[in-house]
Amino acid sequence: MRNREALHTLLAQARARVDPADFGLAPRSDPRGRKVEGLTHEHMTRLLGWPEHKYGYVERGKLATIGTDVLDPIARILHLTDHEWEALVLYATGSPPAYPLDPKLGTAVPEPWRRVLAGFGEMAYINDVAWDLVAYNRSFTRLFFGRRVPGNTMRWMLLHPDAPRTLMDWENSWVPLLVPQLRAAVIANPHNRTLAQLQADVRRHPVVGERYETSTTEYLQPRAEGSRPIRHAELGEGWATLCAAGPFGVPGGRLMFVLFDQGEKPARRPPMYTPPGGPVDPEDEREGGGPGSLSKNDSAPPEAADDSPTGPFGPVDATAHGTPVRATDADPRTANHPRDQHNEAP
Repeated sequence: MRNREALHTLLAQARARVDPADFGLAPRSDPRGRKVEGLTHEHMTRLLGWPEHKYGYVERGKLATIGTDVLDPIARILHLTDHEWEALVLYATGSPPAYPLDPKLGTAVPEPWRRVLAGFGEMAYINDVAWDLVAYNRSFTRLFFGRRVPGNTMRWMLLHPDAPRTLMDWENSWVPLLVPQLRAAVIANPHNRTLAQLQADVRRHPVVGERYETSTTEYLQPRAEGSRPIRHAELGEGWATLCAAGPFGVPGGRLMFVLFDQGEKPARRPPMYTPPGGPVDPEDEREGGGPGSLSKNDSAPPEAADDSPTGPFGPVDATAHGTPVRATDADPRTANHPRDQHNEAP
């Protein structure tokens, strides 16, 4: 539902913050000769190149149809923050925006998420909008042979020759659910270079490329709806249940929890509903955490530790939370991730 009053208030306050001189425009005065702070409707009309009165109709929510094609140039002129952009589109259309105003959003994750990863025993990691890995815990490193964690999780799952070894029944249980996720991400982020390059490489792959060009199951994101067969490098064969969450303020970013179970495929349990029956007790699930979790005394063997990335590319340690969390110091939308150099897809 649209909210005209909130829309008008947001835009009026944003206009008042902007100095007309920044655009080479002279300030305006009210009928009493007092200077009007910020941009006026007349200023906005000139900057947007719109017919007279159109901007006023938009700000008051009286235009019959107001889409992001109308709101986007307004937001950029007024230098709206991402929070304001989300609110603007929500107030004007009744739905959240389909894309962030700043294309760099989705590549930087707030640092406190490191603490979340460090405090979680099961395998967990965070990737950005293009599946470049931002941070991960030590339990996640144990999944990979040689504890070599890939720089881009989607590229590794779809293109790396080791992927079918880890992702059991890769062609039938994994690829059909990964391809539509990539396709949807490319559509939602048409200017992301990493996604564009990944799409081009996928199309050249003899197996994945055919799946990408043909109709597949429309599966846009993991929802903890089932388990898939997986071969853990240290624990052997089992089942992976993927639980995904999206950190607010990181459009397209994903906080992934990988729950590993050995033995028979886990049976589906009834969903949870409100009100809760009490706190979740680890003993009710599995004593001491799942088999894929990391105990306090567990650490990478020296030979594996030497192969593991270090610094911002290494696993999150429970004793260190001070390093900023980011995909890379360079533009994360550029070509191949530096950590992919040792495990590049064919």
